[in-house]
Amino acid sequence: MKINFKKIEAQTSFEGAKQTFDVAETVGNEMMYNGSILLDIGFEDLAREIYYSKDAVEIPEQYCKALELVVKNSRLIASVKRAVINQLNVIQPS
Repeated sequence: MKINFKKIEAQTSFEGAKQTFDVAETVGNEMMYNGSILLDIGFEDLAREIYYSKDAVEIPEQYCKALELVVKNSRLIASVKRAVINQLNVIQPS
């Protein structure tokens, strides 16, 4: 499944207001430099692809859980973390 990190829609209020966030650079940097996940060159390539993406990026199933851990530990706001993790769980249900 593909995720467009340039257009993550997240609920930002109890009334249901939503905003669209561009988190491509943040997620790419977190994966590469701030995460505690050290995997392999493929994960680093995925980080680079997300960082420089213009559209949706194909997320390989084998990296979903690692990417979820990076997002959970990132500096993103909670509603954005939830939105990304929900999309990752569509790729690979818990």
